[in-house]
Amino acid sequence: MKKSFFLIVLFMAAICTAGAVEGDTITYLSKSQLEWSDFRMNPDISDSSKLTLNLTIVTITKDVGLWFGTITVESVAGIRRDSSWVKPEFMSEQLLKYAQIKYDIAHFYAKECEKEINERKINAGSTRKIGKIIQSYIDKMNTQLVNFRIETAEGDNSEAIDLWRAKLTNGSM
Repeated sequence: MKKSFFLIVLFMAAICTAGAVEGDTITYLSKSQLEWSDFRMNPDISDSSKLTLNLTIVTITKDVGLWFGTITVESVAGIRRDSSWVKPEFMSEQLLKYAQIKYDIAHFYAKECEKEINERKINAGSTRKIGKIIQSYIDKMNTQLVNFRIETAEGDNSEAIDLWRAKLTNGSM
């Protein structure tokens, strides 16, 4: 009973921290390759962007140790489809590749978050500590996504996109 209570409390805290359950969210576990159909919001024609991809880190409880209450989590990238959009005139393979790498960057930081939480052997009741770790990786992810957007000229620079793909492949983010 105590273990179930901790699982429920931690799961809810992680969801609230990561903002991952509202609306139409998919995760890297259920879908690792994006398609244009994943962009479900109508485009904002007043926005100069070609697309908006609403990403987050979703963290779920895998296990809570019975003796010390140490938590083991799994973290993955999540995309809010109902708040992600693309302007139809810009749909291209290169722009979809750009969006995919953004999703992959989010997943990279999710896995780094998972690794830190699991290595630190945190008590499941320490939801504030866990929430701070998750938020720090969301912040790191968002910083890298801005760098990616700038360096790739919002998907127009195919060479820069390939360089970022290589960074992800090598784990050198």
